[in-house]
Amino acid sequence: MPALTWGTEGQPLSASQYRLIALLEQAGPLSRSELADLSGMPRTTVTGVVGKLLRRSLVTEGAPAPLARGAGRPPRLVAVGTDQRLVAVLTRVRGGLRAALATFAGEVVAESSEEVAWPAHDLGSLLEPATGQLTTTLREAGLPAERVVAAVLSIPHPGRPSHTTARLEERLEIPVFTENDANMGALGEATFGAGRGLGSLIHVMLGHNVGAGIVVGGRLHRGASGYAGELAHVRVQDEGALCTCGGRGCLSTVVGPSLLDFIQRAYAERLGVAEVLALAAEREPGVRRVFADLGRTVGRPLADLCTMLDPAVVVVDGSLGAATAPVIDGIRESIDRFAAPVVADSVRVVPGQLAERAEILGGVALLRQRSLGAGFPSGDTA
Repeated sequence: MPALTWGTEGQPLSASQYRLIALLEQAGPLSRSELADLSGMPRTTVTGVVGKLLRRSLVTEGAPAPLARGAGRPPRLVAVGTDQRLVAVLTRVRGGLRAALATFAGEVVAESSEEVAWPAHDLGSLLEPATGQLTTTLREAGLPAERVVAAVLSIPHPGRPSHTTARLEERLEIPVFTENDANMGALGEATFGAGRGLGSLIHVMLGHNVGAGIVVGGRLHRGASGYAGELAHVRVQDEGALCTCGGRGCLSTVVGPSLLDFIQRAYAERLGVAEVLALAAEREPGVRRVFADLGRTVGRPLADLCTMLDPAVVVVDGSLGAATAPVIDGIRESIDRFAAPVVADSVRVVPGQLAERAEILGGVALLRQRSLGAGFPSGDTA
């Protein structure tokens, strides 16, 4: 994996330097004492690391923090420099590939998309378009490539295609991570959206296919094989149709390969996504009934999952727009009917707040967690 570098000097950051910058990006300006408390490092170590970061212009020292009268000399606050690091996040959108650039604080500074055929499992064909789209996004935003320190590729299935990741790292010359799209949506909503401040949630994705991401204790729960949250492959019919996963009667065989396939059951003509969501916004009875049916269908296995995990909240894919409300009604009905009563009474079912940016910010959250664990740099020389 390429070394993590920063600044025009191209020098790698030590783990201690990286950790303090990550804390400042997430929490905002902090005093040295606050940095010591949050990082768990000794105050003398923090003072030394901050000094090195100041000399490299990676952080700045601002005005003293306000204190109560008579409380002594106020500490000066340390903040990240204006040349903030950026995360590149590559996600699937309807009909193509999206490249987005965001700060570690969760501000999306640039994004663009291109029509690209998305392969089912072989992601090797994404190497060229992913590299090109990221280059285009940087150029159109007038941003230097040196500010991008890592990339995350959102994939529509579990697992981590190490070969594709390694080849993309060679192209981009930065660390690259892959993560399931539903998991990224879950992390985005947990960190920046509807689940912010809560310890546990289930994020239900319905835009591209049926999926769920599980966050427990503020972190993703992937399971031993990386298959946790694969709601599409929970059996809901004992003698149902064969599924692509090798099972029988999976939820995906009932709902269909896409949201539009499920909706199409109520209409003779083929509808597009925009038309379906417009009809939902107009409260067209047929569309709203189909979406409520979708919620009840998905809600049945969700009810069992809620009973086992007892999450604080179920967050429903915010990219559904006006169609989110009837889906939530259907899910709520199934949870109330099939989950353990004490769980049904406590769990909330809410719309996502981030819409199609949930995955982008999920990529940011993923790297924030890795950075706080000193996951990028090797060694710990202050």
